[in-house]
Amino acid sequence: MTENHPSTPADGTPKAPAAPLSRRTFLRSSTAAGVGAGLIVTSKTAIGQTDGSDDDLKIGIVGCGAEGDALMNAVRQLDKVRFIAVCDIWDYARNAMAKRLKAYKMPVNDYVRFEDMLAKEKDLDAVLIAVPDFLHHTYSILAMDAGLDVYCEKMMSNTIENAREMVLAQRRTGKLLQIGHQRRSNPRYINAHDNVAHGHNLLGWITHAYAQWNRAVSEPLGFPKKYPLDPAIMQEFGYENMLQFRNWRMFKKFGGGIISDLGAHQIDLFNWFYKTPPKSVIASGGIDYYPIYEQYDNIMTIYEYDIPHSMWDTANYVQNEDTPPVPRSNPDHVTSRAYYQVLTTTASEGFYEKFLGKNGSIVINETGAKNSVYQETGAPDEEWQKVAAITPPIITKEDVVEDNPVYNKFWEDPMPWTRPEPWMATKSNVDVRVSKSPSEWTLGAKLDMLAHAPHLNNFFEACRKKGTQADLNCPAEEGYKTAVTVLKVNEAIATGQKIEFKPEDFVV
Repeated sequence: MTENHPSTPADGTPKAPAAPLSRRTFLRSSTAAGVGAGLIVTSKTAIGQTDGSDDDLKIGIVGCGAEGDALMNAVRQLDKVRFIAVCDIWDYARNAMAKRLKAYKMPVNDYVRFEDMLAKEKDLDAVLIAVPDFLHHTYSILAMDAGLDVYCEKMMSNTIENAREMVLAQRRTGKLLQIGHQRRSNPRYINAHDNVAHGHNLLGWITHAYAQWNRAVSEPLGFPKKYPLDPAIMQEFGYENMLQFRNWRMFKKFGGGIISDLGAHQIDLFNWFYKTPPKSVIASGGIDYYPIYEQYDNIMTIYEYDIPHSMWDTANYVQNEDTPPVPRSNPDHVTSRAYYQVLTTTASEGFYEKFLGKNGSIVINETGAKNSVYQETGAPDEEWQKVAAITPPIITKEDVVEDNPVYNKFWEDPMPWTRPEPWMATKSNVDVRVSKSPSEWTLGAKLDMLAHAPHLNNFFEACRKKGTQADLNCPAEEGYKTAVTVLKVNEAIATGQKIEFKPEDFVV
C-alpha cells in the first residue's frame, strides 16, 4: 500500500516515504542508488556491465525491427544480462541486429524460425517478444511452454481472445509474463502516480484525464529494394506484399491500428491512475487520409470511469465552510472521464498525458519535455509546501521560471526589467470568468536511461529471484485489462455506438 503521509525523523526534516517508489519496481534492486521520488536513475555506461559469466541472465529476442531494436539498446544499459540468440523471418533485420550485438561483444546465434531457437538454445533464461501483434500470443505461449520467462511488447495481442489465452497460459505454466507498458516502471511516472496523485493526494479528485499522440503525415514504411522478404516466408505468415509486412499495424489481420500502436501506452495510464478499468467508451474515427490502409488513421475517444468515493473523499459536495455538505446522487462513486486522441495528419503538440484534478494537474510525457505539476489557486497551499519540503523532492520549483526575466549575456544576471507585455495584454478584453492561472511546479524524479530500461530491469530482477507475477509492474492480467480497454475503441467506431463494459469483461 502507498503511504499517505511522510515520516518525520527526530531532526524534523521530512523524508520521502519509501513505499511509493519501491513497490514492485526496479528501484528496490541492487542497481538502484537509493529509494525515493527524487532518485535520478542512470545508466553507468553505453554498454551494460556483463563479463559473460554464468550468472548473467541469458536472453533471446524474436523480432529485430524497430521495437526489437529499442529493447536491445535498453538492455545494453543494464547489468548482468546477455543476448545469446536472435530471431526474425526477415534476413535484413536479423543480420543487422546480430552484427550489432557482435560488435557489443555479445555474439549470438541467429534463427529464422522461433521454434528452432527454442529447440536449440537450451541455456536461455528468458525471451523478449517484439514481433507483430498477431504473433504475440503464439510466441509467448510457445516460450512459456518451453519453460522460459517472457517479456512481450504491447499490445498484448491484436484480439481480446488471444490476450485471454496468454493469461491462461501464464497461469498454467507459472512462468513470468510481463507486458511492455513501460511507463509503469518509469520513476517519473511512479512519482506522479504514487506520490502526487495518490500518496499525498495533491490533485484532489481527478475529474478528467487527457492524452494525445499526434504525428505528421508520412509515407508508408519502405524497405531496401535489394533485401525483400523471402516470398515463400511472406506467404507462410499471411502477408500479401511488402507494404503489409512493413506496415502491419495498419492491417486488421496483423495489428490493431494506431489506437493499439500509439494509444495503448497512454490509455494504459488512464486505468493505472484511476485504479480501475472504464465503465464505457465512445469513439469517432475513420480512414481519412490513407486509403491504402485498413485501420483508422485518426481517432478521438472518451472513456468514463466509476471512482469510489473512498479514493478522493468525494461523497459530498462542499461549497464552503458556512454551508452544510450536500451528498452526491450516487452513494458509492463519482464519474471521472478520460479523453484520448491519436492523429496521423498533424504533429501539433506531439504526445503527452494530463491528469486534471480540482486541486491541481499533472502534465507529463515520456521524453521529459513535459514534467510539470500545476497547483490550482484554491488548493490548500500548506499541503503543497509540506510535500515540497520532502527530500528527495517529489515536487520542486527548481526548473520553473515564473516571470520570464531578461538576462544580460555579459553578467548572466536578470536585468531590472522584464520583456514588455504584448499590446493586447494591456486591453480590458479579459472575460471576468477566466480563472487565475495555476502555479507551476516540477516533478522531482528523474530518469537518465532509455525509456524501456526500467521496465526491462523490473522483469529481469523478477527472473533472477524466481519471482511471481506480483513482482512485475505490468503482469499479464493488467496487460489484458488494457487490451480490452484499447481494442474496444475500434469496435465503438465501427458500430457508431457507446460500449458499456461489465466488470467481468476485464477478468480472466
